[in-house]
Formats: sequence, C-alpha cells, structure tokens
Amino acid sequence: MKLASLQHGRDGRLVVVSRDLTRATDAFPIVPTLQAALDDWDRLAPRLADLAVCLEHGSVPSFRFHEHDCAAPLPRAYGRLLAAGTTPVPVRSGGALGPREAVRARDENAGLSAMAGLAVITGDVPAGTVAAQASTRMCLVMLACQVMTRQRASGEDGDAAGAAEEAYSFSPVVVTPDEIGPAWQEGRLDLPVLCQINQQAPQRGDTAGAANAASLIAEAARAHALGAGTIIGVAVPMPQDQPLRFGDTVRIEMKDRGGHSIFGAIEQEILPAG
Repeated sequence: MKLASLQHGRDGRLVVVSRDLTRATDAFPIVPTLQAALDDWDRLAPRLADLAVCLEHGSVPSFRFHEHDCAAPLPRAYGRLLAAGTTPVPVRSGGALGPREAVRARDENAGLSAMAGLAVITGDVPAGTVAAQASTRMCLVMLACQVMTRQRASGEDGDAAGAAEEAYSFSPVVVTPDEIGPAWQEGRLDLPVLCQINQQAPQRGDTAGAANAASLIAEAARAHALGAGTIIGVAVPMPQDQPLRFGDTVRIEMKDRGGHSIFGAIEQEILPAG
C-alpha cells in the first residue's frame, strides 16, 4: 500500500494513496496520523491495506491526490539515523521539509549539494535484533534528499572545512516493501534513484552501491531498542556531485520497470535564507 501525510497540524493527516498516485482516501476512520499507525502497526496495517484495496476498486470515497499538498510523511519523527558507510549515526530528527517546500540555505558559495537516497521507517525494534530479523521490522520505504554545505562559513566553528546539513526532506508517498515487488530484496532496492538539477538529464544513482537497510537497522539496534517511527537513511552514490546555486531546482524520483513513479517526486527550489 501507499500512504501520505497531507499538511495538517503538527503531525499531518494520514491518507491512503492509489497505486498510480492519482487518488487518495482519508485514513481517519482507522487512524489519524502515520506515527499513530506505526505505534500499533501490527494491528492497524492490515486495516489500512484493506482500505487501499477498496480505494483501487473505487468502493470508498476518494479525492484527487496532489503531491504538493503533502507534508513530510513523519513531520516530526522521533528518531533519524543516517548511514555513514555501514554505521548509522544519529542526526537531527525534527523539521523535515515537505517534498515541494523550498530549501532555504545560508550561502550558495559554501559548496551546496544535494544527496539523494532511500530511507526506511521502522516499527519497534528490540535491542539485539539481527539483520535476518530486521527486514520484518521495516514498515515503510521512501526517498530522501539531504541538502548539504560542503564548507562551513568563516567564523562558524572556525574556518575548518566540513559538511553541515542545511535541510532534509522525503518523498510525498511512503510504500510498504511488498508494494515495490521483486525490486525489493530484504533491505535493498534494485532500481535507480533519479536526481535531476533544473532541466539537465537526470543522473541515475546506483542503489547496488548503497548500504543494506536491514544490516543498518541491526547495527543501530545492537545495544539499544529503536522506537516505532525511527527513520534510517541510506545515501545512494551519484555519478557526479553537482554544486547548487540559488534558483536551482532539485528533483528526486524513482520509477518502476514500467516507467511509473513509485513514491512521487521530491522537487525543491534552492533559495536564500531569510
């Protein structure tokens, strides 16, 4: 099934989305928000899946789905980890941008770039969970975008070169692994991530070079349990790291083997802060 959080309050309004991303129906009769669904996933996921089937059959009220109406799937996730090689490290979890919300950056001369990737959302993961079990704890999959500055501005932590996160965002739609089909193999997705800057030809990120999400979950839960709604991000290598300037637009998407968008698109303009 496919789910999205429309802009509403602090935690969004959960909707079930059709496979072709054209229609949606409110999940409120079952659960109001994605975080609430994840908190009781084993009980609520089958009910949401039944609603998704009814949506495909046209047997429930529905409305036109617009990706620009979406907030981040989890507008204020309780935990976010990003893979640094094969080790997931905690990063800030609050303040994810919506998939069509502009990125406000401080300095276009500080080496701005966009890092595309995948992310999984977990249910509750007990401490000591091994990789073979971790795949059953992955509830949802989505695309991710992290806008970075590669050099810190003068006077900020001295003049040392480094990398700092300006903003991060996720795709409009999250999907269950079974919805992806054979391209999903227990923590890996065998489809390219497409990253396009302005009107240039999209770069194709090779997901085969990305870390395995199940292994990352097991590593993150080696000593401590993970709460439902934890996001594990996996960077996908791109052929080139293209510098961004104010006014540039970044679009990140993934298509199935039939050429259909799986998650919808992250599409964000880079603008000056303030």
